[in-house]
Amino acid sequence: MAEEKIEELTGEQLGEELKTALETWPLYRTLHYRGAKDYTDLPQNIWLYCEKCKNVQRWSRETARKDTRGISHRIKQRIGFAEAIYHCRNCPIDPPFVRYSFYWSQKDEPEDALGEFLKVGQWPALEERVPDSLKKVLDKDDLAFYKNALRMRNYNLGIAAVAYVRRVVENRINDVLDVLAEAAQEHSFAAEELKKIKEVKASYRFDDKIEYAAKLLPPHLRPEHRPNPIDVLHDLTSDGLHSKSEEECVDTFDRVRKVFEYVFGNLNVQIEEARAFVKNLEGLKSPPKSPKKSDRG
Repeated sequence: MAEEKIEELTGEQLGEELKTALETWPLYRTLHYRGAKDYTDLPQNIWLYCEKCKNVQRWSRETARKDTRGISHRIKQRIGFAEAIYHCRNCPIDPPFVRYSFYWSQKDEPEDALGEFLKVGQWPALEERVPDSLKKVLDKDDLAFYKNALRMRNYNLGIAAVAYVRRVVENRINDVLDVLAEAAQEHSFAAEELKKIKEVKASYRFDDKIEYAAKLLPPHLRPEHRPNPIDVLHDLTSDGLHSKSEEECVDTFDRVRKVFEYVFGNLNVQIEEARAFVKNLEGLKSPPKSPKKSDRG
């Protein structure tokens, strides 16, 4: 595995890295850096989703805290283990807050001393929001798998996260193949074709499944001259599962998350339409033919 590259950062660059770590990084992921010796405070403002506002808002850090005697004390930061609290700036009354517990340390000497920062706790916990469009189309088991993927990602357990995502991808493609088999049967497809679809579903080769499932993918989910997004999702998660580290798999999960949520949040619409189409076929009958003139009395 490649050795981690430790960057030399300016104070401004370190501020941006810390901001990203607070906003999106999982727990226990460590930022290693050199330089920026004069930067000793966490960023004053970060951007987080506010459950009260139902939107991403700016959150501001408490810079002082009062003790039981009402005396304000400056919150110490780059001193090892410490805490920081941020409040939503958009909520004037009883604003939501997030409390971070973190480890941040850097020696003043020698000049090239290594700095470290990692979150060791966060309350409320890192968000595990699943888009409504995805909630509507995933069944109970697949929704649980995806929530597990989010939770594993947030604890820096990237290998488990991509494994759960891959499981959902495979389950949803099997659903598409079920619809194809149902449609094939209702349309009186050749027995050989129906048998082939069933064999593909039972196959361990995901590429075979994708080739057949693509017949039901709507055009906006498989743009022309672009790779099949479901195939790419499966390849990336499989590669992470078999050859990447925990943190590399977290990065993979973050890369594929938006594509996964969009594709599978929209895919089930097509599945339901196909099922409705097949069901409606059952109620259609050819109108009775008019008797021939020679048959009439």
